[in-house]
Amino acid sequence: MGRGGARAPRRAPERRRRGPAARARRGDRSGRARPAAARAGRRGRAMSQAPRLPRPPRLPRPPRLPRPPRTPRRPRLPGLAALLALALAAAPLRAAPTVWSRALDPAADERAALIAQADALLARYDRLRRSPLLERVDEIGPLWLREARTLYERAGAPTSRDPSVRLRYADILEHLGDVEGAVATLEGLLRAHPPAPSRADAWHALAVCYARLGRYTEEIKAYDAALALEPHAASRALLLANQAEAHMALGDITAAVEGYRAALSTLGSLDMFRYGVTTLWGLAVALDRSGDLEGAIEHIRLARTYDRNDQQINGAGWFYVPPYDDAWYAALGHWAAARSAELGAARAEAYLQAVAAWESYIARAPGNDHWVALAKARRAQCDREREQTMKRLRKPAPAAPLRR
Repeated sequence: MGRGGARAPRRAPERRRRGPAARARRGDRSGRARPAAARAGRRGRAMSQAPRLPRPPRLPRPPRLPRPPRTPRRPRLPGLAALLALALAAAPLRAAPTVWSRALDPAADERAALIAQADALLARYDRLRRSPLLERVDEIGPLWLREARTLYERAGAPTSRDPSVRLRYADILEHLGDVEGAVATLEGLLRAHPPAPSRADAWHALAVCYARLGRYTEEIKAYDAALALEPHAASRALLLANQAEAHMALGDITAAVEGYRAALSTLGSLDMFRYGVTTLWGLAVALDRSGDLEGAIEHIRLARTYDRNDQQINGAGWFYVPPYDDAWYAALGHWAAARSAELGAARAEAYLQAVAAWESYIARAPGNDHWVALAKARRAQCDREREQTMKRLRKPAPAAPLRR
């Protein structure tokens, strides 16, 4: 056997037979004739009887394994019943309907079929939105969402006992622009006190709706409630980063910077690719608005080591509150690209785009915006750097020395 395997049982030696055949063999080996009486069998067999062949050797019995000791029966853990009750309460519509359930609720099968049709439409919409080859999402997507909304309402989604159905219905309303309806649905779900995972998702979705409505103080409280229920580090990082955005919208730049840094501290190296990029961008804007332009540029460069082409901040899952805030992100992004580019047309073009983005922010922001004055100062600073770049481009190169 191979090394480390169980050792084979040692075979017991064969027991010598004392019958006539064995004695005859011993006599043959010694070369001496034995008397007839000695060659007779023990039971008086005649000499004319043929000698019996020896019996085959008995194989040794395998050793009997020791019987394992009987372990005492342990009582079930008390938390098992609680977990089972929680799972059943979290998915009351997942179990197969029985005769009694059909009798008590004859329309349950019809509602389940309607929800299945709506979920299929949502899956198609999600595939369409994620596919870079299909550009008709703005045309086809709302049609599927409106049809899914109709199916959900026919199935009684606003008052469903399944928290996931209400969450999906609220998401449909938000995507269709009915943010107030989504808020009402989510607040009704929270009043029903669903299980903790559903409450965390509901508070998160409600915070996003509050952000779209400009209710930033309520948004911050909603994120606090979600953070109290969310155990996963990556999800907590997303909640902290979004909450930092709300602090920045209220003008509390110190709390915003602290929130972004707290979000980054919870992420591992692999999570940075998915959740850290947008957090680094948000921290860059917060640092710039706190007066640290150089720190902002460095964090944008770090974000681009994970996402070189800025796909995440330009993706479908990323939105800006307020909407004109996208110009600030664009201005810093072009500014960082200009400083990283070599002297030439690429650097000059990046500076032009940065100045245009600053002008877009100033034109779109209302008069009471917290950062309009800083945006004007940044535009002037960026324009000065652009002028210096243009002067260096127009400066003639020194003539090569003549060879003698």
